[in-house]
Amino acid sequence: MAKIFDIKYGNDEKQKLDLYLQDSVAPLVFYTHGGGWWQGDKRKDTKIFDSLFSAGFSVASVNYRLADKNNPYPAQLDDCHSALTFLQQSDYKFRKDKIALLGASSGANISVSLSIETGYPTVSWSGQFDFKGFLKTHTAITGRKAVDNPDPDKGSRQQSYYKWLLEKLFNGDLSRVGEATLQHKITSKTGPVLLINSAAELAPVMEVYKMQEAYLENGIEVDTIIFPGDRHALGYADDALKPTIDFLETHLQ
Repeated sequence: MAKIFDIKYGNDEKQKLDLYLQDSVAPLVFYTHGGGWWQGDKRKDTKIFDSLFSAGFSVASVNYRLADKNNPYPAQLDDCHSALTFLQQSDYKFRKDKIALLGASSGANISVSLSIETGYPTVSWSGQFDFKGFLKTHTAITGRKAVDNPDPDKGSRQQSYYKWLLEKLFNGDLSRVGEATLQHKITSKTGPVLLINSAAELAPVMEVYKMQEAYLENGIEVDTIIFPGDRHALGYADDALKPTIDFLETHLQ
């Protein structure tokens, strides 16, 4: 195993990635971390990398510019696209013809966006997809960071935090949310997907169903798993890893 950390794919301090390479030339899983676009790091989910590596995959984990007033959307997507292109054109030893995408939470939105562009198979853990629809149906909710919201509007801390995330991601310009609303961007060239979610968590399950419908309408393979309860992304990792690896093995053989 070769671990190569902090490979620069751009000039910004955040534009770095880590590689976990098998001794043999193996398929690659390109992993995008979550954290609401505004926090998180490429080394925080090593348990997932260990499982993927044990299953025979090489892994790339990418950092990207986090959302702030200087780096609103689509800086995060642009960075991950640049990192993926950098790897495709690099001399690092992995199967350039066998690449899949995996993302958690906000990273799942980025991963599915990349799949729309590349056609690569993708696994989404608790992705948020229908920003425009969410804002249209949550006009009375005040956006608040979760820790600053002891008394949630309408009884929903999750919805308030989701709105706060969008306000931060777009630097307050919510007229732009259509750029990252994904169900209308699915085409026949989009890669197959495994959508995983919980029934009552931060990522609204109805957004998963809208995505599922869009994939089916375009003739794209889509598998969907909904767990009971409110676990979000890494919260259900123990249950999600096996179907994730099964999906990746199917599409990277």
